Amino acid sequence: MTSHLDRRARFSRSFTVRAELRAGDSGSTTLDGYASVTGSPYSVRDWLGEYDETIERGAFAKTLREKDDVRLLLNHDGLPLARTSSGTMTLEEDDQGLRVVAELDRRSSLVNDVAVAMERGDLTEMSFAFSATRQEWNEDYTERFIREVKLYDVSVVTYPANPATTVKLRAADLETMPDDELRELVARAQRRLAPRLDAQALAGLRAAIDLA
Repeated sequence: MTSHLDRRARFSRSFTVRAELRAGDSGSTTLDGYASVTGSPYSVRDWLGEYDETIERGAFAKTLREKDDVRLLLNHDGLPLARTSSGTMTLEEDDQGLRVVAELDRRSSLVNDVAVAMERGDLTEMSFAFSATRQEWNEDYTERFIREVKLYDVSVVTYPANPATTVKLRAADLETMPDDELRELVARAQRRLAPRLDAQALAGLRAAIDLA
């Protein structure tokens, strides 16, 4: 069952895959790590309940081919540590996942703080923010397969334990989403959450997106 329901929503996923630093001959510092793993299901818990999600191999091909302008951030926020459009970061998808190689400038106090934390082993994991542009759910919405994504940023993150703790559907997303997709969104939420929500909670969900 193919769905484009979440194509405007921005998601972030964190993975416990090590990001490492190495020193260059000229004194530069390079970050080398993976912002995503592919081909391996993981458990997601968000406002739609619990389900298994898999980033399929090849999901990053289009966004990388189109050279989307992607930033390297700390916890998906703040000043960029590196950026693809400036040539200070390169991204590639290999057999393991989305590999990040970024040249860090230690003259930046933020970059230096991040680098020190990584060198000490206090900061070792990565994440990425994306929209799903092509995906598939199974019939009972317990499994989601992400076939294609649009990348927004890759990040070094402090808390990667849960691979999916942040899922936001912004007000702007709701305003531009067609009515039939909004109704499908509500119907899907009802199917998934009905065993756990009472009528008042479901009415609140409807009101929250102006469908009451």
